[in-house]
Amino acid sequence: MSSSQKKIHNFFLTNPFLRRARVFFSRFLKPFLLKILLALALLLILVFFSLQIFKPDFLHKIYAESRNYFFSQLSLEQKDLAQINIKGNLRVSKNEIEAIINESKKNNPEFLIQKLIKDIKTKLPWINQITITRSLPSGLNITVTEFVPFAIWQNDGKKYLIDRDGNIIPFEDLEEFRDMIILSGKGANTNVRSIFNIFAIDPNLSKNVFSATWVGDRRWDIHFENGLLIKLPESGISEAWQRLIKINNMPGSLLGLKVIDLRVPDKIYLEYNDSVIKELKNL
Repeated sequence: MSSSQKKIHNFFLTNPFLRRARVFFSRFLKPFLLKILLALALLLILVFFSLQIFKPDFLHKIYAESRNYFFSQLSLEQKDLAQINIKGNLRVSKNEIEAIINESKKNNPEFLIQKLIKDIKTKLPWINQITITRSLPSGLNITVTEFVPFAIWQNDGKKYLIDRDGNIIPFEDLEEFRDMIILSGKGANTNVRSIFNIFAIDPNLSKNVFSATWVGDRRWDIHFENGLLIKLPESGISEAWQRLIKINNMPGSLLGLKVIDLRVPDKIYLEYNDSVIKELKNL
């Protein structure tokens, strides 16, 4: 610190008038100002809740006018978008999304993001989730997550395309997905994740699965394309599927088999086409 700076510093510390001013502010003025601020805060809270109860329309009007002013000042009002960035789309084209955006701009004066998200998800059923953010002054960033079809669920005489979490994909033309696994049974859609997980263990085995039935609201029966039926247990289906994989890896082990019953822990019952039943142990 230079000598001139030290003189100024000492002046503020030793000057009697400034010292008395600091004491007055810390002892009297500062507490008084804090009390005033606290009283104003309480008054504003009281006014807000009073208006909320007795004059809600007045608050809504103030909110709407403030929001419109905010959008206007930040150039978020309806205008041409210089750049639209879209990622994550596979089945849905960029042109489809842009068409909905342009339509929303015409019908939505404030161009509200939440309204746009609702419009896109309603008109493009393949989209599961969507995130939209603005990049000032005139950019739009869109990230979509599409449904991934896993199976066709048959229920009450109707067919539904579902994903691995059991979500129904609102897509009516199922011809494209006719070779997918067929699920049946009440509640099959809400339990589909369990078989999706075991099918992922050995894709070479799972690709031969034709259908799966949710039995008694507690377990799965798996039907292979060659007519083989696998009866899975209520619990521990991952371990049971691992045992099935071991059987499948034995040369010729599936020849003549009609049913493989894995419902009993540590036991495997094999039923052949000639109705002979055998038990496997220590597998």
